[in-house]
Amino acid sequence: MTDEEKEELALMLNSMQEKKLLQEEFMLLWNESASDKEPKLSENAEQQILSSIFAANHRNAALPKKRLHRIYMRVATVAASLLFLISLGAVFSYFSGEKRSSSVFIAKTIPVASTTPTSYTRNVILPDGSTVVLKAGSTLEYPPIFSGTTREVSLQGEAYFDIAPDKAKPFIIHTDEVKTTVLGTAFNIKAWLDQHKVTVSVTRGKVKVENKERILAVLTINEEVQYDLADATNVKKAAVDGDIVTDWTKQDMVFQNMTFSEIAKALSKRYGVNIEIRSKELAGTEMVSSFSGTESLDVVLTILCGIYPDTHFSINNKDVVISSLKSIN
Repeated sequence: MTDEEKEELALMLNSMQEKKLLQEEFMLLWNESASDKEPKLSENAEQQILSSIFAANHRNAALPKKRLHRIYMRVATVAASLLFLISLGAVFSYFSGEKRSSSVFIAKTIPVASTTPTSYTRNVILPDGSTVVLKAGSTLEYPPIFSGTTREVSLQGEAYFDIAPDKAKPFIIHTDEVKTTVLGTAFNIKAWLDQHKVTVSVTRGKVKVENKERILAVLTINEEVQYDLADATNVKKAAVDGDIVTDWTKQDMVFQNMTFSEIAKALSKRYGVNIEIRSKELAGTEMVSSFSGTESLDVVLTILCGIYPDTHFSINNKDVVISSLKSIN
């Protein structure tokens, strides 16, 4: 566009009675496309903008028709480009917003320290990767990192431990005056303050149980020892059914005709994670499944998602996303 044409265009625009309206129209369309999930441009939007641009008053009639037509065409091109950019921004906003809001169900957990007793059973992962199922009402104290030559925790209540092997760092559980030492095994400890006794049951591996004075017992698979805190001489060692001992860990992990969204709520509380389901059909699907409660979240989700084709999950720290590419029949 030449300088002369620019001057004529400026004269034409300055003479428009609707100039202010045109500016407001552009700003409105821009703001709507940037902030709303759905594009607000109507089918006649382009025509409305162009009409506003071309709605000059009669003083423009003095302009030569050919030159005026050429200027109109330039303005129309600019307006069409602006409309394209606005529409593109609206579409991008729509699809990106759709992606952000694609979840049909989100179960959010409330972080609770393992030192705080709760009314529900929960799974805890220790700094060394060991896992603990902490029974409702129990507390477990442990450091943010196991430094030194041992890994030591303190338990009040009942818990099932599955200890990550580390021969260089024995794992020690303190329960009142009783100390249980392991190198890599799975076992159950019951130490309620009002019961005045400590019971250690082994389901895998080998543990050593002792008090301040002596070794009370060395246990292997399906063995347990009971120690009376009020009577140090009262020590009972016996065979035990490991499945019965850990039956309590199944609490809240048996799902009978529950929807996936209901199961997600239970898992969110149990494992302390936020679970997001991005499939409406999957969220409302009922299923029957049960777990021992000692499994990792990854194992549980692998089994649940494996029931239906093209159902996937991802775990990122405390956030879990579940999606399905196919409709659930």
